[in-house]
This record gives sequence, C-alpha cells and structure tokens, in this order.
Amino acid sequence: MKKQLLITGLVLTTSMSVYAQQAVPAGTMAPSAAAGTATHADTVQAVKTMFHKHRTGGWIWTSIGSAFAVRIATAAAASSSNSIDSPTTGSTVTGIALFGGVPAGIGIGKLVRFSTTREAEILSAFEQGKTLPKYVSSRLKRKYFGK
Repeated sequence: MKKQLLITGLVLTTSMSVYAQQAVPAGTMAPSAAAGTATHADTVQAVKTMFHKHRTGGWIWTSIGSAFAVRIATAAAASSSNSIDSPTTGSTVTGIALFGGVPAGIGIGKLVRFSTTREAEILSAFEQGKTLPKYVSSRLKRKYFGK
C-alpha cells in the first residue's frame, strides 16, 4: 500500500505543469509602485489600509473565540443536567480556554496593537519625519499601496 501511494504521488508531482512567474505589464501598476518607491502619501494610505485590515481581523478572531466559548459553555450546561457521563468542570474550562480563549486572545491582541489611537500616534510621528516602527514596516505589503 505504501509503495502504491508513493508511486502515485511521484507520478502526480512529475506530471504536473510548472509555470514561472510572469512579469506584470508596466501600465497595470501605479507609477510609484512600478518604480519600487512609494511617496509619503502612498505610505500613509498603506498604513491606514493595513491598520484597518488588521483591526477587522481582530474583530473576526474575537468573535470566533467568543462564539466558541459560549457554545462550549451552553453545550456543557445542557449535557450536565441530563446525562450520566457529563463533562467535568475541568474539561469544560479547558475547552473554553483552548477553543474560545486563544482565538479571543489573538483578536484582542490585534485590536490593541492596531487600534485607531496607535494608528494616529504612528502617523503623527511619521508626519514629523520619524520612521515607522518595525512591526508596522515589516507588515506593509505591496497590496496595501493601492492599485
């Protein structure tokens, strides 16, 4: 069985076509993005876009974590009232912490790190000529610089 699986995998990987990355035509990008340099206004807009997207992600993670925590708690409460082999309190707390707390913690961390207050502070410092913090500059991707 292992031999058949390995041979099938080898045949599939060697029979697929491989394509190189294509160069983007010069007229499809913004002039500043095509040249590889961004203007001050482009960078400010990219920072605003990035912060907005990360805040949205924070709300999504927090919502998912909260939904899992509520669902686990209600399922545990419902099953503990009418079952002999009901889940223990420890397993319920562990489930809530693991499946609810971790995503909620990630979301809250994103909401704090990419808050509107922090965004305003960073943009104000950038307007005064200071550089962007490392956690901002390392996350700025080409997609945030517009069309």
